[in-house]
Amino acid sequence: MDINGDTGDSTSDDQAAVTRLLHAWSGGDSQAAERLTELVYARVRAIAGKHIRQFSGQLTLQPTELANELFLRLIDAQIDWQDRRHFYGVVSVAMRRILVDTARSRGSERRGGGKVHVTLSAVENAADSTGGDALALDEALDKLRALDARKSEIIELTYLLGLTREEIAEVIGVSVPTIDRELRFARAWLKQQLTA
Repeated sequence: MDINGDTGDSTSDDQAAVTRLLHAWSGGDSQAAERLTELVYARVRAIAGKHIRQFSGQLTLQPTELANELFLRLIDAQIDWQDRRHFYGVVSVAMRRILVDTARSRGSERRGGGKVHVTLSAVENAADSTGGDALALDEALDKLRALDARKSEIIELTYLLGLTREEIAEVIGVSVPTIDRELRFARAWLKQQLTA
């Protein structure tokens, strides 16, 4: 993939180009923001699809709509971008916030404040999933982030960004066995929080 947005593989991007564009954007280069959007849009849209699937069809929002809403919010945000890892972390958290806000808004519109359900398959990585409240999952992820930011980041990089264990190990700077251990712990902790 090149800096001009030739996507080639829709789920990957050029790490160095993303970081360069993020730094230029932080420095006030509005064209860098446009080039960055072109470069990462396919991956951001794929991430949006993963987030939306957690809501088990309860929201009518499409991945393109969520990705576009995210970019509209990011354009106005004053963020001192550090690197590609920081960008995708912000993307993941912001998307989750947009969906939770949408779920809360729609829940309050319904009589009785209907609940939005999310499967735990993203947490358990298993075909047989237990239903849970998307808002409870959001709160559990926030608690995990407060307890152990790295474990929370590993969960998000795995299930929301779709990175492999090897990619996560490279991004975070630890070994693959460490990723495996922390991922097992984080999944068990989240499952316990959501079934308690």
